[in-house]
Amino acid sequence: MKPRIGGDFWFTAFLGLFVVLCLFEGRNLPENLQLATNIAGYTTLVLIVLLLVGTFKPDLLSWTEMALQDLWGGSGEERRPPPEERQGPPPWRGILKSMSYAVGFLALAFAFGFYLIPPIFLAFYLVVEAEARPFPAIAWGVGATTVLTTGMRLANVEVWAGAIPEFIPGYLGGSFIPPI
Repeated sequence: MKPRIGGDFWFTAFLGLFVVLCLFEGRNLPENLQLATNIAGYTTLVLIVLLLVGTFKPDLLSWTEMALQDLWGGSGEERRPPPEERQGPPPWRGILKSMSYAVGFLALAFAFGFYLIPPIFLAFYLVVEAEARPFPAIAWGVGATTVLTTGMRLANVEVWAGAIPEFIPGYLGGSFIPPI
């Protein structure tokens, strides 16, 4: 079967060029910020290259594609059918669920901060969506949040503690809401 080069290919290629431009411009940042931008940028670039190559070598994409159930050993009964079997637009239920996760995370992180919400939200997501056991999900949530907040502190970025009144100084609440 001949590879189909459509809008998704061109969008991904444009995104790859944008990442290369960001990496090039990131060299002008202060040295303590370059580590984070390089890690994120080069990781993104590798994944974009895999997507582009996967257009011509579909077996590569099937080799790299995995679901949360593959990682956490869930039932996998709700796995998506192959693209040939899918018909019509995606169901609204899934779209609304994804949007509610994103909006819910942002609203809760704004209110309660980045020390409290990411580990809870990530653990909740892994337990509900990936059917992971609670203890490993909580451990992954705490670990990911530790990496995130440590990286932010090393880059001298103030970690948002939340808009609620201050409960634990510097960690939970008490951040000033910027004027809009």
